[in-house]
This record gives sequence, structure tokens and C-alpha cells, in this order.
Amino acid sequence: MGRKRRQREEDTSPTKQDFKLDKTSAKADLIRAKASKSLAVAAKRKWLVALIGIAIAAYYALKGGLGGGIFSTIKSKLGM
Repeated sequence: MGRKRRQREEDTSPTKQDFKLDKTSAKADLIRAKASKSLAVAAKRKWLVALIGIAIAAYYALKGGLGGGIFSTIKSKLGM
């Protein structure tokens, strides 16, 4: 009775090597997830910077020399 039980426990119990492999694979998955998240954040920031740059350029173009007449025309029509 004792020998069979011991053999069953030895067959089903995970070894220290299994735990190490699980831990390393979990760390690798975490590193991959962080890398993909950082790429997504970088892409989002790139478009945000481009949008802000376009908005600033459009503001200066309309407010300054290129489209200054447009703002003055709109202001005069609105009575400002």
C-alpha cells in the first residue's frame, strides 16, 4: 500500500524544474506584453504630437499673415 501511494505522488507532483519553467515563461510573457504596450503608446503619442503641431500651425497661419483676413472678416460680420 505504501509503495503504490508513493509512486502516485511522485508521478503527479510537479518538480522544481517545472516551477522554474513556468516562472520564466510568465516573465517572458510579461516582457512581451510590456513591449507591445509601449509600442502602442508610442504610436498614440506620435499622432497626438502631429495633431497638436497641425493645430498650432493652423492657428498661426490663420491668425498671422496667411489667413489674417479671414478672422477680421468673421469678426466684422459677427459685430465683435
